[in-house]
Amino acid sequence: MDHYQIYVNDLHQTLDDIPLQSVQQMVDVLLDARLSDKQVFVMGNGGSATTASHFVADLSKNTRVAGLPHFKVVGLTDNIASITAYANDEGYDKIFVQQLSGLMNPGDIVIAISASGNSPNVLRAVEYANCHGAYTIGLTGFTGGELGPMVKLHIHVPSNRIEQVEDIHLMIEHMVISAIKDTTQKTAFIDQIQDMFARNKRALLNRSAASETETRPIRETYDLLGAISKELQSHGGLYDLLHNILQLTVDSIGASSGSFLLVNPDGEITDGLLAYGGQVRPSPKKELVNVFRDGLAGWVIRNQQAVLVTDTQDDPRWLPRNWEEGRNNSRSVICVPLIVNKQVTGLLSLARHQNEQFTEADLSLLSSVAVFLTFQIFSRMKP
Repeated sequence: MDHYQIYVNDLHQTLDDIPLQSVQQMVDVLLDARLSDKQVFVMGNGGSATTASHFVADLSKNTRVAGLPHFKVVGLTDNIASITAYANDEGYDKIFVQQLSGLMNPGDIVIAISASGNSPNVLRAVEYANCHGAYTIGLTGFTGGELGPMVKLHIHVPSNRIEQVEDIHLMIEHMVISAIKDTTQKTAFIDQIQDMFARNKRALLNRSAASETETRPIRETYDLLGAISKELQSHGGLYDLLHNILQLTVDSIGASSGSFLLVNPDGEITDGLLAYGGQVRPSPKKELVNVFRDGLAGWVIRNQQAVLVTDTQDDPRWLPRNWEEGRNNSRSVICVPLIVNKQVTGLLSLARHQNEQFTEADLSLLSSVAVFLTFQIFSRMKP
């Protein structure tokens, strides 16, 4: 019996030393990814492979809540055909990185589980993810190995017993899922988004080098979400609701113009609202629809991808609008799709004068607003 008691005692001691603040940070990152429509990739070898698969199952199924987007989670350990093909033809050290290279986008989350922290295939994949704009998280044991210093968020289990490292990695996975479920089931959706933007706001305000133009969109979008929430609670007609939301968005983020377009299942723009000259105006005419269809909006519909254009004069996808005033029509533009059941249902676009360019932070924030609108309005519309 001494053996079992020693095992339990060691496990208790290790659990007391788990960096719970880092676990909470992992939860925050995943909640942010959910609202920002980012993918989550999970990988590991041996026992860590089963933990990775377990994580994928829990994150995809056990976090579902009506009105919230599902997690887009991929297990890199789960396609045996791909794993054996890459291992056989290119080497076992490339089984994860080759899968990532065809699936990962900047801003996605890559979770690496490795007790030793020295698995070559995991290290290759994390190196690739870091170089291509992903947020990397590592779960390790022992000394943390090479993986610990490589990842942006390191959750280290301070134990030299492989069994207990793997025990606790699975426990951390369950802690994360439990925290996500608790947050999403007991907190209103608008509160979750406001919490996310509050964290971003505090982070930017704490950066001494942050300029006013960097912090302004964060602060105003945080306020904007509260205003949009009030509009949603007013239960007005869809046209009036979108009219007010577009006006709020343009005013809050400081755009010179904007548009809110409705798209049918065939990818055709059927109606919309335009904001310019300080006012929101009714649906575009046929010739204006053609400008949208053949321009940047049409590209976003076809590719189902948000886009940032820093200078419209340098981007052939942008077609000039007849309401743009002044000789210099150069603009900075962001356009994000509202997607329901893999179909673009609407488009939200904003423009500024070129000397006030939008940033990637603006694009990310407007994408989160689009996700909010998608699951609060468009997902409830009858086909």
